[in-house]
Amino acid sequence: MRRALALALLLVAAQASAAREKWWEAYNRGTAAVNAKRYAEAVSALQVAIAANPSEGTEIKVGTKIIGSYLPHYWMGIAKYHTGDIDAAIREWRISEEQGAVARTPYYSQLKNWIQRGQTEKQRVAEQAASGPRNAAQAAISRAVQLQGDALSAGGDRTESYRDAQRRLQDALARFRQAGTNTSAYESVAQTAEQAAQRFSAAAEEGQKLKAAAARPKPAPLPPVVAKPEPVLEKPVEIVVPVPMEPAPKPSAIVPAPAPVEKPTPAPVATTTIAAPSPKPIPVDVTPAYRAFATGDLGTAERLLTSVLAKSPAAEAYLLRGCVRYTRAMLSRTPDAMLRAATNDFKAALARNRSLRLDPSVFSPKLVRRFEQVRNGG
Repeated sequence: MRRALALALLLVAAQASAAREKWWEAYNRGTAAVNAKRYAEAVSALQVAIAANPSEGTEIKVGTKIIGSYLPHYWMGIAKYHTGDIDAAIREWRISEEQGAVARTPYYSQLKNWIQRGQTEKQRVAEQAASGPRNAAQAAISRAVQLQGDALSAGGDRTESYRDAQRRLQDALARFRQAGTNTSAYESVAQTAEQAAQRFSAAAEEGQKLKAAAARPKPAPLPPVVAKPEPVLEKPVEIVVPVPMEPAPKPSAIVPAPAPVEKPTPAPVATTTIAAPSPKPIPVDVTPAYRAFATGDLGTAERLLTSVLAKSPAAEAYLLRGCVRYTRAMLSRTPDAMLRAATNDFKAALARNRSLRLDPSVFSPKLVRRFEQVRNGG
């Protein structure tokens, strides 16, 4: 009780002292506190000065006394910055800049530096705050992409669940790229990606059921019943073949020895050379690369695909690497070399599998159009 009473008396005494203090005195006390790095004290003193005289100026005169430059908003911004209130600091510096007096002082260049420093710190704080939701959204998208591959392998891409999941995944990817440092946007993206993952999982189950139904043996159809015609009885016809009579041989006749019968030469037996079976191509897994491509990590996607192609030159790997390189070319200021590399990958993919196609609902129209141009010889 005594301690509370003592604090109350001190507060009243401080308020009375502040009431007696002139605004220029409070300003001088505030700037001195900033230079001494007593920033909380500086904020308190400068608030008194701003409340009494909010307009900055140069060569301020009070009676016969010349104060010189009066820049309370500039100094308040520095004090607020060091107390961690970045938004308030930038607001005070903007007020100082708009009033214009600071532009006629040596502090103007420092003001510009402080504003830039404040914006950089604000961006850093925002990115740090958004890093958790951003990582959660990226993990949800990666899981949805993985389950999309499972649904494709199971034949679920023919189901409505797959098409719905694909729409949700594309929406999540588009909003993820535009979220910036908006934590609520990342939380919404994560929710949409989780819904896509659930739908892909359902599509995989439906695809497995469709495959099982197709593999179930069907009963063989019964042979058609064909009535046999009744045999037609005809009167038998007797055929008489006359046998010619030969004269008996004379006793003196010499019966020549029968000519030797030549054995037929056996026909040459055709030999058939059976070629050894060609080795089966090594199966490749481009799912990690596609996941990186879908989340915008183009450098990682290209490195993964190059590693896959070093082991097995699969058409799908060439096609996806061409898509990655084309996208990187569109984002580059010097796209020519990357576009040529993408075209070469498309040609290599088509040389191995001419039936390859790009799904226009997954890839951009420009990318699909470029691939078709390469297919047609462009």
